[in-house]
Amino acid sequence: MFSSVFESFWRQVSAKPEPPLDQPDFGAGGALDAALAARARLRKLEHFGGFVFPVSPLYVTSVCKERCTYCNYRAGSTDPDLKRVRLTEAQLEREVRFLAEERGLRAVELVYASDPLLRTDDICRHVELTARILARHGRPIVGLSAEPVSADEYRRLRDAGLTFSVVWMETYDPQRYRELHPGRQTKSDFFWRLESYERMIEAGLEGVGYGVLSGLSDWRRDWSMLALHQRWLRRACGRGPNILGIPRLRPAPGAPFDPGGFLPSDAAFRSLVAWHNALFPDVMPFVSTREEFETCLQLAAGGGCLFTLNCSTVPGGYTLDHHGAQFHTGNYDALRFTPRLRAAGLQPDWAWRAASCYTVSV
Repeated sequence: MFSSVFESFWRQVSAKPEPPLDQPDFGAGGALDAALAARARLRKLEHFGGFVFPVSPLYVTSVCKERCTYCNYRAGSTDPDLKRVRLTEAQLEREVRFLAEERGLRAVELVYASDPLLRTDDICRHVELTARILARHGRPIVGLSAEPVSADEYRRLRDAGLTFSVVWMETYDPQRYRELHPGRQTKSDFFWRLESYERMIEAGLEGVGYGVLSGLSDWRRDWSMLALHQRWLRRACGRGPNILGIPRLRPAPGAPFDPGGFLPSDAAFRSLVAWHNALFPDVMPFVSTREEFETCLQLAAGGGCLFTLNCSTVPGGYTLDHHGAQFHTGNYDALRFTPRLRAAGLQPDWAWRAASCYTVSV
């Protein structure tokens, strides 16, 4: 397990981040960043030929037992506009049908707060429902963002129709992690989360997503750990995650967290993604509406990414007029923004397939 070697890797990146993240001009907007961007775009083009894979998040519940200090959905949130919502299956069906039938989405990511009343059996039913609706329009792609579960539970979710699952490590800094996730709930267990990628791989999920929330801790060390973790998983498990979460911290109205000096600049953030793309061009960044649309296009250069279109971070936000949000985000409507994707040289593949399906020569 990666936990058995974690401390040695953490000491390594704490002493010196992976090159070129250790260089003072990394993220400064100069020649190094330009060279990284050019190499990453070329390598992505070689693998994906400009194809991107549209996806929309669908929040199922905002009820949460965790106390993450940076999240509006945390237990104890002080946001006066926050209304806790748990969708019924009829409401979930309405939301999925909107995305599939009115916006043309074929990939939907089900997103869950750590709701104590929703267990794996419930999520399996939600996956089955979502897959059944999407299958009316072609190959269904159902994703999951939820607290980590056992390998057996991931197998059950896979058998229910789950295509991919993502777990963001948030930060690899164990001390910082403890500070950000107080209490004794599931998310407080650093190593259970750290080993979730091995369990997803063991369960045979087609898509496995890892990542950090940039802005919570020293991004040079966190992103260095991503590269070391990816290499270790490829050696130990025969494959690593093929989805890279790239969320950057956004203000949450009911959370007290202040990122201080940990939030990477726009230039540094773009270069971090380019560096990872150049190292692992077969891994698909999950481009999200946390960023301005022009930044999303830059992050997607060359293709080979999950590209978020239509986004509401509140359960029922598409069709039920529910208000409040986990964090402030853009909402790039598929009907209006798809032409802008094509104008930027990116081709949306609505029924997207695994990264290995795309090996296109330049």
